[in-house]
Amino acid sequence: MRFLAGLLLALVCLSFAPPAGADQIRIVAVVNDEVITQAELDRALAPLYMQLHASEADPEKIHQETERLRRFVLDQLIQERLLLQEARNPSPIEFGKGKIGTPEPVTVSTEEVDEALAEMRGQFSDPQQFQQGLAQQGMTLDDLRSRLRDQLTIDKLIGRQVRSRVSVSPSEITAIYEQHRDQFVVPQAIEVSTILIRSKDTLDQFRAKALAEDLRNRILQGEDFAELARRFSDGPSAPQGGRAGLVEKGKVVPEIEEVLFSLQAGEISPVIKTETGYHIFRADSIRPSRQAPLEEVQGIIRNRLYREKTAQRLQSWIQELKADAYISIK
Repeated sequence: MRFLAGLLLALVCLSFAPPAGADQIRIVAVVNDEVITQAELDRALAPLYMQLHASEADPEKIHQETERLRRFVLDQLIQERLLLQEARNPSPIEFGKGKIGTPEPVTVSTEEVDEALAEMRGQFSDPQQFQQGLAQQGMTLDDLRSRLRDQLTIDKLIGRQVRSRVSVSPSEITAIYEQHRDQFVVPQAIEVSTILIRSKDTLDQFRAKALAEDLRNRILQGEDFAELARRFSDGPSAPQGGRAGLVEKGKVVPEIEEVLFSLQAGEISPVIKTETGYHIFRADSIRPSRQAPLEEVQGIIRNRLYREKTAQRLQSWIQELKADAYISIK
């Protein structure tokens, strides 16, 4: 079940404030023959304002961000209203060869709402937690079902009007691959085994370092790395004899990476100190960097292009809906 989070307000972020006075029923926008009230806008803004005040202390920045959020959220509500109107009363479209027709309205069955509701319930550890979540948002189960129906309706509409009309050709995939070959390089990687000796405090560092140096010397003299790792290592790979798997270049802290990627296969690193403790690494095998062939990455490229083209087509279509609608912001 796919919702376009970038376009629509996330359902869980729509808190439901209790009814208030006249200011709450003030109209903030008119969209064709429907209105958006201050209360609706406040409900959508409430969780965002809470996040803002929790993360920002500068009054001037709060004021600026408050205004930006208000404009953004109001625009999202207008878009949502336009899409729901379009779902109920679809505009005529061209079916090909100059034929014009009007699609059927988008409908969502009770079973589909039930399925979405069950999926949402499943995200809570128990039914009581779900009910408490509703109560905290000031929502009833009927409120939630209504919101789910709206979101499912919009998702179906976007599927029919946008996603079904987006395609990615093999030539487009090839063009992206050739233009951005540097983005499709598999980095060098090393299969490593490691021993970690943790140090609890400054005084313990002497013991930890001495033990690590002693273990390294024993390994260099021929003792089994895996056996020493199982006996002495404090790292999570100790039960596996220190085998930590494949480490890609650029994915570890610099002080380790510099040493690790200078090793030859089978070589033992010097003792390396980090905030965690003292490390010894063995380079079990080395995988050189390589250019990934098109066949290996074409699925990634296809998905990226599909998302980009879908977003572009969606925004273009919404702009058309706005241009054809009567919209007044108060």
